[in-house]
Amino acid sequence: MTLKDDIQAAIKAADMEAGVSVWHVESGEQIDVDGDVSYPMASVFKIPVLATAGKQLQAGKLKLDDRIALKDEDKSAGSGILPFFEAGVSPTFRDLLTLMIIISDNTATDMNVATLGGPLVVENTMHELGLKDIYVKMDCKSLLKGMFPPEIQDQPLDVIREWSNDHDIVRDGVTFSRGSDNDVSSAKSMTKLVHMLFKGEVVDGEIKDELLNIMYKQQLNQRLPRFLPAGVAFAHKTGTIGGHFNDSGVMTIGENNHAIVTVFTSWNDQAVWNKPEARYQRVFEVESAIGKIGRLVYDHYHG
Repeated sequence: MTLKDDIQAAIKAADMEAGVSVWHVESGEQIDVDGDVSYPMASVFKIPVLATAGKQLQAGKLKLDDRIALKDEDKSAGSGILPFFEAGVSPTFRDLLTLMIIISDNTATDMNVATLGGPLVVENTMHELGLKDIYVKMDCKSLLKGMFPPEIQDQPLDVIREWSNDHDIVRDGVTFSRGSDNDVSSAKSMTKLVHMLFKGEVVDGEIKDELLNIMYKQQLNQRLPRFLPAGVAFAHKTGTIGGHFNDSGVMTIGENNHAIVTVFTSWNDQAVWNKPEARYQRVFEVESAIGKIGRLVYDHYHG
């Protein structure tokens, strides 16, 4: 069987839909499974934010040591630690980029997006790079609002968390759209963006190294790196929203041996939202399938 056959088998066995894109850097070989299909990026959209930050840093518009004060209105639901900090703390831009990537801090992300000029600045930067099917219309707070009914959307974070314990999310709004009104990308476009970052085609020199070093510090490693041998370096970013479990990054297989992999998925989490044991099992199956794809790529190019 070919690598593509093996990837398709892993997707089928996990009973999920997936777009997968693989680009072996040194050989130039590219493989994809439904790689042109658009998916909600979820927090993988933070890679385009990171790339846009790099462009503005290299242009001298911003500095990594710039300090940005946290305000109460910046605080976003979902992943991260900044919502639990007192307003007034002033992390550096480097700190905020790091929090955004390595623990997927939504508040740090929204502070970064605002500093860059808003979601459309990120989208326009992607289009200027030739990545025409990457769309960024919302920051984290706006994206997450679409998961809740109007009467809940603007409530304090503790009220939203309490509501979420007993209610399923709203699934027919823009948050789960695959159109240009949402934060979406195809697997192939995200792989191309990571390839451009890795090759210094977005930014170069110290800025490129700073961005990749942040991605290499990723703390959420239960997907593509799940079954990789200990010590394999993988600069990547995960994303999760509803039944979309995603991951994208560059894997160091050996000296002068790198593969960029993107996996965007969709599975029926609505069926298990209020069934903790069943949900745990499905999450395990889906994340294991993504991990298997990561290992298949590693084994294929490791030789």
